[in-house]
Amino acid sequence: MSDDPFAPLSGAGRPKQDKPDLVAVVPVPPDAPSPPQIHPKLGQPAASWTYLNGDGQIIGYVHRFNQTDGEKQFRPLVLFRPSAGGPLAWRWESWTNPRPLYGLDLLQARPHALVVVAEGEKSADAARKLVPGCVVVTSPNGSKSAAKADWSPLKGRAVIIWPDADAVGLAYAGTVARLALEAGAASVAIVSPPEGVEPGWDAADALDEGWDEERVRGLLAAARPAGQGNTPENDAAAPVAASEGRKAGGTRKRRSTPRERRPTQSEKLIGLTADCDLWHGPDREALCTFPVGDHRETWPIRSSAFKQWLCGRAYDELGLVPGNQAVEDTLRVLEAKAINRGPERKPWLRVGHTEDGRLYLDLGTKDWSAIEIRSDGWSVRQEHDGPFVRSKALWPLPLPEAGYDINELRRFVNVANDDDFILVVGWLMAALRSKGPYPILVVNGEQGSGKSTFSRLLRSLVDPNAAPIRSAPKDERDLIVWASNGHVIAMDNLSKVDSELSDALCRLATGGGSSTRKLHTDTEEIIFSGARPIILNGIPMLTDRPDLAQRAVSIRLRAIAEDERQTEDDFWEAWAEVAPRVLGALCDGLSAAVRRVGTVRLERIPRLADFAKWVTAAEPGLGWEDGTFLRTYSGNIQDVADSAFEANPVAVAIHAMLCEPSCGEYGWRGTATELLDALNQRASETQQRSYAWPKLPQQLGNQLERIAPLLRSKGFHFERKHSGNRQIILTHLSR
Repeated sequence: MSDDPFAPLSGAGRPKQDKPDLVAVVPVPPDAPSPPQIHPKLGQPAASWTYLNGDGQIIGYVHRFNQTDGEKQFRPLVLFRPSAGGPLAWRWESWTNPRPLYGLDLLQARPHALVVVAEGEKSADAARKLVPGCVVVTSPNGSKSAAKADWSPLKGRAVIIWPDADAVGLAYAGTVARLALEAGAASVAIVSPPEGVEPGWDAADALDEGWDEERVRGLLAAARPAGQGNTPENDAAAPVAASEGRKAGGTRKRRSTPRERRPTQSEKLIGLTADCDLWHGPDREALCTFPVGDHRETWPIRSSAFKQWLCGRAYDELGLVPGNQAVEDTLRVLEAKAINRGPERKPWLRVGHTEDGRLYLDLGTKDWSAIEIRSDGWSVRQEHDGPFVRSKALWPLPLPEAGYDINELRRFVNVANDDDFILVVGWLMAALRSKGPYPILVVNGEQGSGKSTFSRLLRSLVDPNAAPIRSAPKDERDLIVWASNGHVIAMDNLSKVDSELSDALCRLATGGGSSTRKLHTDTEEIIFSGARPIILNGIPMLTDRPDLAQRAVSIRLRAIAEDERQTEDDFWEAWAEVAPRVLGALCDGLSAAVRRVGTVRLERIPRLADFAKWVTAAEPGLGWEDGTFLRTYSGNIQDVADSAFEANPVAVAIHAMLCEPSCGEYGWRGTATELLDALNQRASETQQRSYAWPKLPQQLGNQLERIAPLLRSKGFHFERKHSGNRQIILTHLSR
């Protein structure tokens, strides 16, 4: 037998003629022979541990044998069969590497619980009694074989390692920390044992000494993160201190330490957060992911939702009603830990994506379920690792239903034609994507065409909200706050889009940073960086500014006939029945986009190329023919450009002047002052009094930069020469 009782049977150095290759049989089948109760040499075991797989089925045992000299020996007992076939037999041998963890059944049964890794099965059993709210696991054969265990079940989990208080425990903690991080653990921390404990002190000793759950949670909460600039071995260095300074063969009298005094309220509250995941966003906002029932939620540490959870747990588990100062002290400590020790992640607001291309859409339900969209389909999942955050105004999406066509949506949107319907679906596909740039959907229609209802309906498929549509913001501060608290921005009943709002919307649609001073502070800022889908509706055309027109998808609603009108209650009741089908059809399109976006090539590259490519990739999932969207979108781009051109008096006047025979074959050349004089000679008094007409040469120069795309769409090129007398050159593109 191998010197290592946990060594697998098959492998190098084992002569096949002496012993056949054996294969471990897991789980143990119902017709397997009964396992032996006594070891042929070591006798009756003093303790036994049953190893189960994730489904709770037996996969083997580990037994401890006490020897007359005081030594302890551990032996695994695993069921095997010859690889060439033959009867099943129990053998005092280990599983083939990598070996299973003790506690796989608990890991699977409680996917959101904090994971504590103890050193050995006895310590694991003790820790389970001390902190029943956690999942406690260990590896077979304790500290000697950590590298031989399979740590992959810890992927995505928050892990705290509780090693023995000695040098061997330090090494075990360092190895486990490294392997857990390599396996994809969300976070790993290492416990430092209290000062004054004996060498080898562990969870079993804490149980014997009468530790309670509150005290253990405080110990876990003080664990130091591994893998953040230091090696796991350095992070675990504290256990060595527990064994230093002792005389050989002697003991040190345990001295009174601050940990043995009566804990304060804030210390008790911090102890309750041992199973919380503390982290921060790119803007250094402190966040916490914590267990609520059978799921986990994420909220800012300063949010009322987290404060309520913390106070509720304090009352439920400790019978404690914490004071305001204790709560404030606790939040300050947790903020510091989240920002200085916690990992940085980008929060997901309603939508998100993983590095491997999967999309996630927060359903907004109480169990924090999300739709996972993959290249091979989609499904609703409660268990996921998405760092979703929510605002108080977020409302739930309908639960999607599979097997329906996107045309289920058609009868609920009174667009003027089928091309506009294709554009609406295209905007929805883009809005459900987790990154921009996004097109600005501009909805026009006369009074009574249902613009507000239409905007609410579209938002209900992407980002339902307590206030789904709003009037224009008073200033950019309001717009930043909206963008920080919702995925979709929908503005209702606009009469115009002024220059400042237009510039802000363009930045928000294509992605960029915005900031404003936080109220009641001198230097602190509210910062938003990113992009948001936008809906604007109004009676007049809202795309008269060229920069906004270039980012817009413009549709028109037809007037609703008298015999087609229905009450709000009837409309929304009918929509509630169909909305799950429409969302399911959109998910089909998203799945196709995920699968095809890397291979799609556009014949023409429009202004919002990423948007056009994404929707083109989704066409098979939506039941559209190849090229349907790009043809429709290209036509809309030209229509919007023509409308913006006609709405701009300067662009129209310059075009008219360049078409005159007096301008010659090559166009016009001169200074801004000369160009303004030439335009004023041709403009009527009404045009010159218009707010859009430039009054100064500098204003004309600025307008020329903005209307250059409009002139280009009509076949003219604008160029400014900055040397000499700073001339403006307007020429035919064909020249």
